[in-house]
Amino acid sequence: MLRIAAIAIVPLFALPLAFSAFAQQPPGQLKQEAVAIEVRPGVTITYLGLVDREAPKAAVILLAGGKGALKLAPSGSIGDLSLNFLIRSRGQFAREGLYVAALDAASDRQAGMDGAYRLSQQHAREIGQVIADLKNRIGVPVWLVGTSAGTLSTAGAGARLASQDQLPRPHGIVLTSTMTQLDRAGYCGKSVYDASLSVFTGPVFIVSHQDDGCQCSPGSPVIGATLLARFTGSSTKEHKVFTGGASPLSGPCDARAPHGFFGIENDVVKTIADWIKSH
Repeated sequence: MLRIAAIAIVPLFALPLAFSAFAQQPPGQLKQEAVAIEVRPGVTITYLGLVDREAPKAAVILLAGGKGALKLAPSGSIGDLSLNFLIRSRGQFAREGLYVAALDAASDRQAGMDGAYRLSQQHAREIGQVIADLKNRIGVPVWLVGTSAGTLSTAGAGARLASQDQLPRPHGIVLTSTMTQLDRAGYCGKSVYDASLSVFTGPVFIVSHQDDGCQCSPGSPVIGATLLARFTGSSTKEHKVFTGGASPLSGPCDARAPHGFFGIENDVVKTIADWIKSH
């Protein structure tokens, strides 16, 4: 039986977001709100909601890489992963006509999530309850957008939610800097191939950087085509490879490198948003 989640919404003042300099965001204000949902007895999951003044055309749940814990404060401030590609670009997603839900890890997972948990049924149910909340409150199609290790959450939840009827499924998924490879040292841990990709039937958009130097997420067209082929249940799917950007200021698997689309964030976000709105 589906348990009705308790929801706490904390509206925040429409203050200018503190965008990083390299995101080159125009000045302006966005409506922000911190939304907490009880997903299990005594356990909540919180997202930072952002929306522009116009009615959104779709909603995106942003799933960061790393350990996935944003450590959101009641004020809406982000304690960790603020430089993550999706998190630092959240304002632009909103300005592209999307309701943005930057998702934190659950309150009992604030130490972080490993690959096994990201691919688990429990995590999929958490995400499914957030989808249900957004569909009820915002009333638009809901997409999952993940980057790096966040693609494990995106692929795992997309597949698991497609295989059940208790919780709503995402309308589509977007995978950026996708975890497709394992390494001998065990750094990568898991890949999206650990999810049942074939059961997902919605639109799939894969975004890579040609020069992604992270061993877990190489961005070549061949690897992208191989991944697309595993989504046998989806008739609408595409792989986009980007090039260029700023000189890296971080390691190859970190945010300020081709892995995080450093220096081309605006182009990448607009491409993703346009693809979502057209599907």
